[in-house]
Amino acid sequence: MAKRVLTCGALLFLVFLIVARLDARVETALFLVLMGVAVLVYTIALYFISQNLVGSSRLLLVCLLISVAWRVGFVIEAPLVSDDVYRYVWDGRVQRFGHNPYLSSPDDPDLAHLHTDVTRRIDPTSAKLPTIYPPVSELFLRVITTVHESVTAIILAIVFFDLLIIVILWRWLLLMGKNPWWLLAYAWHPLVTLEGAGGGHLDLLGTLLVVSVAYALLAGRTMVAALSLAAAFGVKFLPIVLVPLLWGRVRIRDLFIAVVAIVAFYAPFTSWSFVVPFGSLGAYIEQWRFNGPFFLWFEPFLGTVGVLVFAILIGLGVAIFARLRLPIDAPEAWAWPMATTLFLMPVVYPWYLVWLTPFLVSRGTWPLMVWTHMSLLTYVVWISQLQGSGWVLPAWVEPLEYGLVAIVGLAIWFMKPLSDTKLER
Repeated sequence: MAKRVLTCGALLFLVFLIVARLDARVETALFLVLMGVAVLVYTIALYFISQNLVGSSRLLLVCLLISVAWRVGFVIEAPLVSDDVYRYVWDGRVQRFGHNPYLSSPDDPDLAHLHTDVTRRIDPTSAKLPTIYPPVSELFLRVITTVHESVTAIILAIVFFDLLIIVILWRWLLLMGKNPWWLLAYAWHPLVTLEGAGGGHLDLLGTLLVVSVAYALLAGRTMVAALSLAAAFGVKFLPIVLVPLLWGRVRIRDLFIAVVAIVAFYAPFTSWSFVVPFGSLGAYIEQWRFNGPFFLWFEPFLGTVGVLVFAILIGLGVAIFARLRLPIDAPEAWAWPMATTLFLMPVVYPWYLVWLTPFLVSRGTWPLMVWTHMSLLTYVVWISQLQGSGWVLPAWVEPLEYGLVAIVGLAIWFMKPLSDTKLER
């Protein structure tokens, strides 16, 4: 059985080798077909793993090294699916020259002398606005651009975080007594490779920190758990809904220090008026809409801010339920609070779902696994953009994407319970 999994890894390597060399925004149809093949091969591999796979550690290591190899192929050709990394270089660069990224827009004439060939490639729509990223993201970008100011440097750092996630997941699975071959659910996930090595998205840093929270909490390292969650919140705001999972599991002192850490993260960017810097986050929330059908359902009744508050409250509610009803090592407890909040966001880009991928190791997260795969369909938007129709999804994408997630969720709900041994041991 392990050799069959290895065969799947070899097929994934070949597929990703081709994908990495595509101009995906021009050859979109071929790109989507190849990613569909990757998803199919990945699913077959996980099916083999679910059949009580017992393989040697050496063979598992080979499978992981294959995934490292195809990541290298993506790094060489990146960025493949997003221009965000050009903005990352700008945010790090302006900090090095003494400017506040929450006040500095790339198209500001007074800052024109700071541009390089890389930063001039920032999307014009984004260039009108200062940054939206929280302070840990900004501090990370300053450090990386200080070491080496390039797209490659940032992507290499993101891939490093990606590999650290694999290491921590391995430790987490062992601590839970689960089959370590479930590491491949993350390491081989097409979305992870595409958005990490292929796009250099900061979400991988946030994902690393959330995985660190889950592992540290299970290992009894409460201070590390609290600080990791604080840092994750400083990468993007999504992990705030995970706070209830710390309730009764960490000390009050840990929480206090975590709050102090968040204040410290913001301090370098806060003026004497003590106004918390959010940059253009408000404009982003008001103006950007993409792949968020449920947000559009509720917005006429609750308004933009109302839906966002509702989304956070729903996520917190799911986390409270998970804290009360699920064990500390339940992957569902970490994935579903973030997922339910994301379901109600006005913008759901594929890389936002990377936060869920480390926790796709149990039946309760299978609907989310489907979502992470189906989100790749949204890249069909490049076809309409290339045709001059704008950044508009075809009408069939969202019903197919979310409909399949609902179907799988209902199927699992009505399925007879599977033994833990068969699925995870």
